Amino acid sequence: MKHAFIDTYADLNTPLHKLNAKTKIIFLAVILLLIIFSPIRYFALFLLYGLVVAALIYLSKVPLRFIFKRVAEIAPFIIIISISALFKKQGYILFLNCTVKAILAIALILIASSTIKFNHLLETLRQFKVPHIFIHLLSFMYRYSFLLENEFLRASRAYQSRNINNKDNFSKLKVLSNILGTLFIRTYERAERVYMAMCSRGYDNEKSS
Repeated sequence: MKHAFIDTYADLNTPLHKLNAKTKIIFLAVILLLIIFSPIRYFALFLLYGLVVAALIYLSKVPLRFIFKRVAEIAPFIIIISISALFKKQGYILFLNCTVKAILAIALILIASSTIKFNHLLETLRQFKVPHIFIHLLSFMYRYSFLLENEFLRASRAYQSRNINNKDNFSKLKVLSNILGTLFIRTYERAERVYMAMCSRGYDNEKSS
């Protein structure tokens, strides 16, 4: 099956890709912190942040299609979470604050993951003295995300072969719930088996992966 690797474009030959991974992470982290702590009422400042992000995307030569697709996949969840802010005092300000900052943050994360190979990213985090357990979790999440995607696609195809498209919306929702429930159970059970197998081979989360 075809998978969408987060570092698909990390092998491009651009000045941004050639930049030291430590320097890139520090630079992007500083921009991210500025975005988070800047009040949303300073629209000109956020326009500047947007231009900086756009310039980084241009310098990275990562296709806009790739960036927009990834942002679009996460945007609905951001909007759903941010909608609750509309029911508070000055809710539209809070809504814009959550939505704009989250989208800019996602774009920065995509730039980082598209210009740094994943194994180099993990190694750089080790150099920054990030706790081993966090690095291991990040590594396992990435490695097993492909397995999880395969399980979901396999279950989806099995249900589609039973003419799910001919059913009403309620039935489709019920089928989707069954798929997600089955996927959760399989994921939990597989995680238990993998962990026990690792422990039996002397795994210690204090050691480097």
